[in-house]
Amino acid sequence: MKMKQTLVPNRKRDYRIFFIIFGTILVGTLFLLGTTFGSEHQPQPRMELPPPEIPQPQMFCGYCHILTYPSIVQKGYTLWKKGKHNQVGCVECHYPPKSKTRALAESSHISGQPPARFSYISLGGETIRTKPRISDTSCMTSNCHGNLDDQFKTKKIKFTEKVLFVHEPHFDKKKQIEGMQVNCTTCHQHETDQKKFEVSTATCHLCHFTNIKFNEDRGRCELCHELPKKPIQTSGDKPITHQMLKDAGVSCAGCHIELIQAAGGGKYEAYFENGELKTTLVLGAGRMKEESCLACHDQAQALKEEKNKKLMHEKHVTIKSARCFDCHRPITHAKADLSKPLKDLPMRVGCEACHSEPHRYQRFLSAGPKLEGVSRTPDFMFKARTNCLGCHVEQKVTEKGGKVMTASGKTCVRCHTKDHDKMLAEWITELANEIKDVKEVEQEAVDALLEIKSELSEAKLTEAEQMLKEGRETLNIVQHGNGVHNKKYSIMLIDAAITRFEDMIDYLEESE
Repeated sequence: MKMKQTLVPNRKRDYRIFFIIFGTILVGTLFLLGTTFGSEHQPQPRMELPPPEIPQPQMFCGYCHILTYPSIVQKGYTLWKKGKHNQVGCVECHYPPKSKTRALAESSHISGQPPARFSYISLGGETIRTKPRISDTSCMTSNCHGNLDDQFKTKKIKFTEKVLFVHEPHFDKKKQIEGMQVNCTTCHQHETDQKKFEVSTATCHLCHFTNIKFNEDRGRCELCHELPKKPIQTSGDKPITHQMLKDAGVSCAGCHIELIQAAGGGKYEAYFENGELKTTLVLGAGRMKEESCLACHDQAQALKEEKNKKLMHEKHVTIKSARCFDCHRPITHAKADLSKPLKDLPMRVGCEACHSEPHRYQRFLSAGPKLEGVSRTPDFMFKARTNCLGCHVEQKVTEKGGKVMTASGKTCVRCHTKDHDKMLAEWITELANEIKDVKEVEQEAVDALLEIKSELSEAKLTEAEQMLKEGRETLNIVQHGNGVHNKKYSIMLIDAAITRFEDMIDYLEESE
């Protein structure tokens, strides 16, 4: 009985020992297999930033706003809180939706598709700086700007007090500048610290006016502006309106040539097309700055194709979403300030379209500035911003074979009435008679001076000659500037010249 009792527990112990050893081997084998298998799939510690070809979406914000530019996150957050999109999260815009109909990003922070661009400064090789790019699909979802009921692309938006804007034409590839694919962020960019998305008017001007003839193609005035309905002038037999001038074929450049000014070499030229006078802002307006290229590209071979406009737009606008003025010089589009010095006034720009040096006396007459004994009396054409090309639209060949631009009564009829055809001739005759009278008084003054010149002291002779000089200078403005450029002011100048000659005569009589 004892032998049987001792055999049973020994057998059980052997089984337990077997299972313990087998289990240990099994667990060890599984542990080794797990370690080997896991080591092949566990991510290795990354010691440097990933190249841009392998974006890491889960680290997107950190690369841009924390590790690289610590201050940007606070600026971006502040602007986001002040803007219209402050109820929309960062990744809901920066990560494109899976489909155009999805309104917002999924609840998970990482979407199925990484962003098209993210801020990253490449280390090694050529340094090219890029910035985040927001896909149009993020903007045009059904719950955002893609809502059909919103009519976002076709409705007229009041961009400024005088400009209505429609989105749809700007997405038409036929109307875009060669090589440039316009998208939402082409215009809506983070320009300043005032708004998250701003549309700079300077960007509009650059696209609409670069290398475009005045009031043609994408630079046509009525693309953005409606013709003003308020009359320019109400006196006379009929009011003068913009519609009337348009119907008569009067060029916008005749009054508004100063509205477009270019930095970096752009200038105006006048030319004839089918006998009609036209003006254009010639090639060079808005041109690129080489130093802008070097700010991003540090290798010479990158600049070999800098003159290839199509390639440059594709690489920098369509792909990189660069700002226009990262490369280009600006073009201004604004009215001239009539209070500026005469040399800076708009008629100088108009004259330079035809002449190397504008006519000083003509410009002086038109502006009608205040002089001693003469009140400030600008001509009405000056107030209406009409420049030389508004009236001088007829080409004439001089005796020396040179071509000049002239005006006639027919020019007046285009804006005024048929009776104005005779008005110019009447003014010329009237002013000629006035000049004849003042010349007679001038001769009297000269004769009086010659009669007693030898008897005058040096000081009195100098004073008398100064009076004669001042009278002649005043008269020259009317004679050489053609008084019809400001008839009323010319009559006042003639009276001032007569007064100066008579003062000289009185001064000489008192000296006897």
